Amino acid sequence: MADIGYAAILLTLATSLYAALAYLLGERHGAPELLESARNAVWTSAALATVASGALLYLLERRDFSIRYVYEHTSTFQPALYNLSAFWAGQEGSLLLWLWLLGLFALTVLVSRRPFLQDLKPVALAVVSATQALFALLLLTFSNPFARLAVPQREGFGLNPLLQNIGMVLHPPVVFVGYAGFTLPFALAVAALVKGRFTRQWAREVRPWLLTAWLFLGVGIVIGGWWAYQELGWGGYWGWDPVENSSLVPWLVATAALHASIVQERRGGFLTWNAVLVALSFVLCLFATFVTRSGVIQSVHAFGGSAEAWVFAAFILGSLGLMAWLLVRHQRDLEAPDVVESLASREGGFLFTVLLFVGLGAAVFLGTVYPALVELLRGQEVALGASFYNRVFGPLALLLLLLLGVCPALLWRRTEGRALPARLWPGGAGAVLALAAALTLGAREAVALVGFAAVGFAAGTVLDDLLRAAAVRREGQVPRRVDRRRLGAHLVHLGVLLMAAGIVGSSVYKTEHQVVLLPGEEVSVAGYTLQYVQPLRGTDQAKQRAAVELTLSQGGKALGTLTPERNFYWNVGQVVTEVALRSSWKEDLYVVLAALQEDGMATLQVQVARMVQWIWAGGFMLLAGTLVGLWPGRRAASIPVEAARGRREALAEEG
Repeated sequence: MADIGYAAILLTLATSLYAALAYLLGERHGAPELLESARNAVWTSAALATVASGALLYLLERRDFSIRYVYEHTSTFQPALYNLSAFWAGQEGSLLLWLWLLGLFALTVLVSRRPFLQDLKPVALAVVSATQALFALLLLTFSNPFARLAVPQREGFGLNPLLQNIGMVLHPPVVFVGYAGFTLPFALAVAALVKGRFTRQWAREVRPWLLTAWLFLGVGIVIGGWWAYQELGWGGYWGWDPVENSSLVPWLVATAALHASIVQERRGGFLTWNAVLVALSFVLCLFATFVTRSGVIQSVHAFGGSAEAWVFAAFILGSLGLMAWLLVRHQRDLEAPDVVESLASREGGFLFTVLLFVGLGAAVFLGTVYPALVELLRGQEVALGASFYNRVFGPLALLLLLLLGVCPALLWRRTEGRALPARLWPGGAGAVLALAAALTLGAREAVALVGFAAVGFAAGTVLDDLLRAAAVRREGQVPRRVDRRRLGAHLVHLGVLLMAAGIVGSSVYKTEHQVVLLPGEEVSVAGYTLQYVQPLRGTDQAKQRAAVELTLSQGGKALGTLTPERNFYWNVGQVVTEVALRSSWKEDLYVVLAALQEDGMATLQVQVARMVQWIWAGGFMLLAGTLVGLWPGRRAASIPVEAARGRREALAEEG
């Protein structure tokens, strides 16, 4: 099976290279037979990548310890679910997953019947096929997942215990779907520039692919934060680690691209902005992989240094060079009217939004690469901690919240000064209500009060705009497709606001206590009572278990049992904690077993953080809103086309 998998990757390299060349030559010389052959090669590449992926999954499930990758990531005592996650746990498997996803995304373009895309397919699929060839080449040279051990083993090393979590099953593949997905908008941007069709229609056609990639990467980041919070035992969900940052940067830039594409679609503006941002979203995904594999930037999440990272660096430079050349060559095609007639307009709001998201992305990117640059140029080791990012990110994020509250009140082209206060009053009411609620619940810190007021301000205008849109829908005067997209955007924004409120609350209102208990003793912490029932010990093939059983109550009401653990795993030779957690919408009680003595004395780290669950709820709302916006809709049959167009223009004027 290993030989079949390796051969499939080898043939994927050949067919993807052929597809790229055949598409370019067929397009240039107008050869239909060559273009048809290239289409067949795209199908074949996707099928071969599927065969290679299936072969690796088969070997992992069978636990074939003659294969190095299987030996390093599975064992006979590892739950079967984690044999699946072992597929993407190592760099070889993650690259194969990326290759397979590229093949699937290429097929979505290939089978699309959208008339506008037919002329773009040859160049776009040539770009995607060339990217597939890169990944196939890396798998064949530096990261062969089917390499054999010199001496087959009877037992595998298994996954790191920190990776034996449902988060490992969900987080990496979701992120990789996002990474691979950004290849399509980039490829279609290259094709549109080459063909001179970087138009309003292009923005409309590419938006679903851009939004899909953005969604998966964003949800993947949220799942990663949830996983870190549940598993690592430090009580946080974001540590500003370089690998974490490198996944956040393309998401921020892609968010800017999504907002710029709206202006391109509606008004024909921001063409250069959109081309650059789409290209950067793709390139920054490659940069994230470079960070993970190069060893140049230190991270707890990185695989370590490898030669393949420099292949990624070369591909990044090549992609940037290609886009720069196209932008210069087709500069005239990107000329657009100055659509920002007034800063107090919807276009002006989008411009500020784009600038702020780009600024956030640039700040995180520079903070991530700065230590490596200083070490390279000066030979000094420096580190930028969370305080640096909080000082830079916090004010910009606050401006974004305020802008989110202002934008729904702005009209396209121009908003008259006398109209703006009337449209902003719901935001003002929301800010007052949020501030009053925070004060009533005991909030006194300036950071929290400002943050909650900003969230309330934005929520007020977003909800007001949502209600106005619903009123228009009840009148039956607009196509439902337009309604659904607007509804999806509002849900996404409300999800972001929920997450922002959760971040503010959990950052400001977080307490930590260390307690030492003997069996039978109890302690009160932040209104909770913890009673130590008994220690729990045991040994199995995977670990030596050390845990304590605790009963939890509040105000005399029993809330259940908590069992924090501190286990020594044989395969990695280290202790890994298992957090005990009780969550509610108000706050989380987070208990970590720091030490367990032979006499049963337990040292516990107890944390109480407020509103953490709001972050995960916001992530779910972001997912739901994006799906609503992506879901295909129908035009209302009873509305004549011209009437619908006229009504849409009227709504555009109203904002």
